[in-house]
Amino acid sequence: MVRTYKEFEKWVKIQMIQQELTQRTLAKEMNIAYPRISEAIHGKPTGKMHILPLIKTLGGKIDDFTEFLEQEEIHIDE
Repeated sequence: MVRTYKEFEKWVKIQMIQQELTQRTLAKEMNIAYPRISEAIHGKPTGKMHILPLIKTLGGKIDDFTEFLEQEEIHIDE
């Protein structure tokens, strides 16, 4: 379960290492500017909208992030 930005950052970094991705390659895969990856990981307002797509792109299960997403008022539209 991911509950905080710190845990989210750790999860993203682990996934990127396991999948051998850089922020640039991940951003390219997501079709966004690479600084948005860092902004999403660190909770910057300009990156907040990319959190859910980032989780999905890295293969995360949304149920594992529910508490974090609710806390950050990120709505799941599925």
